[in-house]
Amino acid sequence: MHAALEVFSDQGLAGARVEDIASRAGVSKGTLYLYFSGKEELFRESVRAKMQRTMEALASATPPGEPTERLTHFIDAYWAYLLRPSFWSMYRLLLSELHQFPELSRFYAEEVSGRVTTLTNEILEEGIAAGTFRDMDPDVGSRMIVGVMVQHAVWISRRELFPLLGNRKDETLVNEIKDFLFAALLAPGTVRGGTR
Repeated sequence: MHAALEVFSDQGLAGARVEDIASRAGVSKGTLYLYFSGKEELFRESVRAKMQRTMEALASATPPGEPTERLTHFIDAYWAYLLRPSFWSMYRLLLSELHQFPELSRFYAEEVSGRVTTLTNEILEEGIAAGTFRDMDPDVGSRMIVGVMVQHAVWISRRELFPLLGNRKDETLVNEIKDFLFAALLAPGTVRGGTR
């Protein structure tokens, strides 16, 4: 599945061939067909396996606790994921080709981006219930969190095209993101750490 994601990233979903994936994995084409019906299923299962590991890492980085600490841990863990080269490869693949595969687009929306926003929704809902975060629609808050983070990760991957980043280090950027997000999310009179 790792080899499949590499080939999909290099050649695109439409251009990838099962024989190329098998060759990169060091197995025969027939061996792949013993486990997968075709490249669409291989793509789906490869992404599912990768996201399972990612979601486990995000969940373990955000154990139940004080909402601002939990959200801070989520932002740090998700930021680390977004800065990996594998994220940029997958993001480029999604933008350029996934629209040609409606079933895979639905799968990605539900099982990848949907799972990330489900986790952020949970964190926001707990914070709203505790009075730490202002009253808001958690779906909107989650979309803003993920959107700001993904967009910055895209900009970082092509710094030469986005001079607005200046010479800021990745750590500086994520701290700016946190400052912005918490200013928007915290209930009046609440500071990071949950105290009033």
